[in-house]
Amino acid sequence: AHPGRSKGMTSTHRTVTRIVRILETVARSGEDAVGLAALTRELDAPKSSVHGFVRGLCAEGYLLESEDGYVLGPGVAHVLGPAENSVVLLIEDVLEEISARTGETVTVAVRVGGSVVYVHSLPADYEVCYVPRLKVRRPLLPTSSGKLFFALSPKSGDSELFETYDAHTRDRLETELPQIRRTGIAHNRGETVSDVAAVAVGVFIDSALSAAITIAGPTTRTEEHLDHYGSVARSLLDRAGFGREGTRDSCADART
Repeated sequence: AHPGRSKGMTSTHRTVTRIVRILETVARSGEDAVGLAALTRELDAPKSSVHGFVRGLCAEGYLLESEDGYVLGPGVAHVLGPAENSVVLLIEDVLEEISARTGETVTVAVRVGGSVVYVHSLPADYEVCYVPRLKVRRPLLPTSSGKLFFALSPKSGDSELFETYDAHTRDRLETELPQIRRTGIAHNRGETVSDVAAVAVGVFIDSALSAAITIAGPTTRTEEHLDHYGSVARSLLDRAGFGREGTRDSCADART
């Protein structure tokens, strides 16, 4: 009915997507600058278009240009706000306790649109362990954290997103959903990486699911302990005020 509007919206979405991908690519590089050629390859877009986006981001302070390329600028920190507000800092004591009690890799995952992103990780005590890549978008399913987001914090458009997964993944999640909703714990038993098993528990702030904590390791060592690890994480989060019944006051106490 409105072909002009549809075309305009598509163009706008593509522009937003490219700008977001530029920022995400530079963020993943840490302190290392990312060159224009690398950004062009990452976006699979014309160099002239990418250069235009980069110039605009530099002008607004979201990127800084160096001899080797581009790094994040002060504008990013301004938008994100004080570091004290981050989920990771709010739950850092809980993360340390979970790590100490399980000995396996402990990771914080957040939902970004139709993807899940690992933003922080504590290493395992073992030489043979799971080492996740941080700040990289990955499909929600079949990750344990993604299952948790689907089950406990559904978003508009999740039904359409769910249909994009293969039948086996959909059937498996539908089977697991009642238990995830009842226990607040989700599992991944070799579904993403064949020899890695994981369990995820939600981090609730003001009654909203803000992140997921996962405990993961080699299947042969961790699979039989997943339920125990999940119970440990859930108990510690509940005690700190970040469980499903957590309150604003308990969250405030955890900051101090």
